[in-house]
Amino acid sequence: MAERDDHDSTNDEEDAVDVRQMFLDWLTGHLATVEVVGTKPTPWCTQWWLHPEVVARFKALWQASMQADASVMDGDAGAVSSWWINHWDRHAAIIFDKGNGPFRDCDPDQGHLYRRKDTTARIVPASMPPDDVEL
Repeated sequence: MAERDDHDSTNDEEDAVDVRQMFLDWLTGHLATVEVVGTKPTPWCTQWWLHPEVVARFKALWQASMQADASVMDGDAGAVSSWWINHWDRHAAIIFDKGNGPFRDCDPDQGHLYRRKDTTARIVPASMPPDDVEL
């Protein structure tokens, strides 16, 4: 008789939902604390999740933020400041770049990829190198 796995797929799904919600809670809370000021409206897409680069950057920021918070608990008083300088500032400079950032063709009022004729995000095409190419 096979042993029952106490960690069934239902628990896996619940764990995934919890992590997703934790990330979204962090993101909305964090975005509510930042100000991006400029002479033109800040580039933003209300459907930010349709931008794979932005999702990856926000997740990396969240994970680094959790590490910084843990470091503070371990006595590193400067960890959060370091996170702002070494993580948020660097990623925000890319995310909110008006000319080259991922939201450059979006408009907060008009929507996702509003400034483009086609409404699909172009992902850099990648191909695999031949087997004889040393990497």
